[in-house]
Amino acid sequence: MSAEKTPCISAIDTTNFARQIVLDFEFAPVPKQRQRRGLRNEIIEVGAVKLDYHGNVMGEFSQFVQTEFTEGVAFSVRELTGISAVDTAMADPLYMVIKRLSDWIGRYSAQVVCWSGADRRQLLTECQAKHIDLSAFPTDWADLQAFYTSIMDVGSHGCVSLSDAATWFGIEFDESTGHAHSALADARVTAKLLKLCMEKKDVRGSTGTIHYDAGQIRFEAGER
Repeated sequence: MSAEKTPCISAIDTTNFARQIVLDFEFAPVPKQRQRRGLRNEIIEVGAVKLDYHGNVMGEFSQFVQTEFTEGVAFSVRELTGISAVDTAMADPLYMVIKRLSDWIGRYSAQVVCWSGADRRQLLTECQAKHIDLSAFPTDWADLQAFYTSIMDVGSHGCVSLSDAATWFGIEFDESTGHAHSALADARVTAKLLKLCMEKKDVRGSTGTIHYDAGQIRFEAGER
């Protein structure tokens, strides 16, 4: 993957991009004895929601992923995500899922929006370890968690969780979204939080405000 194609983190921008791709991965840990090239986790599920520049849902993507270094699914991961060893064993490998995801995104100019930077780091690390070409994948990424963490007083916790942010602003994991820690459900809830910014223009928290103006989302600190 060439340097000019390395994904970068930037501000959320609905003016210069025709689509926002809200993306979420679920991971499983790779046993130490099988870790390669710094790969400590493998993606086991991909979920995505495609939004237009108004925040309207244009489509959804959901697929399990077959692992290469991880055998089965650890009990703790299975309990958290509901993903079984059968789900991953019957799935396609990551290179096929990423190709399918890229085709689904299409040729529109697109920005990837995630909750935290962990998904971007995982995709880069795993694709480098597995020699997967990302040249057709969008290179512009935005971290919505950073904006909501900025306006919510999380004290020493560092970053606000997706479920806490959703609950704070009246968004719930329910039958319409699916359960938390499902990749598609997490992507759906993240998309709802993104649309909240677009519709309300000003999303106020205890420590500041997220402003949406002229297609750009920015943070303004409040008085403490």
